[in-house]
Amino acid sequence: MNFGAKLAKGEILYFVHVDVILPLKFDIEILKATQDSYSLGCFRLKFNSGNILLKVNSFVSSLPFLWCRGGDQTLFINKSSFDFLNGYNETFEIMEEYDLIKIAKEKFRFKIVKNYVLVSNRKYLKNSYLKVQIVNLNAMRMFLKGSVPSIEIKEYYRKYLS
Repeated sequence: MNFGAKLAKGEILYFVHVDVILPLKFDIEILKATQDSYSLGCFRLKFNSGNILLKVNSFVSSLPFLWCRGGDQTLFINKSSFDFLNGYNETFEIMEEYDLIKIAKEKFRFKIVKNYVLVSNRKYLKNSYLKVQIVNLNAMRMFLKGSVPSIEIKEYYRKYLS
């Protein structure tokens, strides 16, 4: 991601996971947020499922807490802010967006756009809702502890989720 950011010519970087569908006019919403002095932000998320528990996850993505973020929501950031932060910490093999957001929110304004990106529910179908939630919770606890190496979090995550 850092390599791609270095090659980018624009003033705004936008990081998107492969299993996410962007809303119409996402670019206009990002531009408006940055014009309103937000250096970075994300969209809320919705899953391609009617599952009530995934609707709860969707609601939680509107809350301002770090644990409510994640790569599936996508991340936009001014290139100057990204460069100021020295980009993603490359020692993170997983949860790198949490690390960047955590540091960035101390220095810059963060916007949660009211529109949604549509996210695949394949991980929940393959592993079960409860299992994914437990693994995500444990991975977040490991991350927040600050002393658990990223590779250990990645190995834990991959061990329990396929």
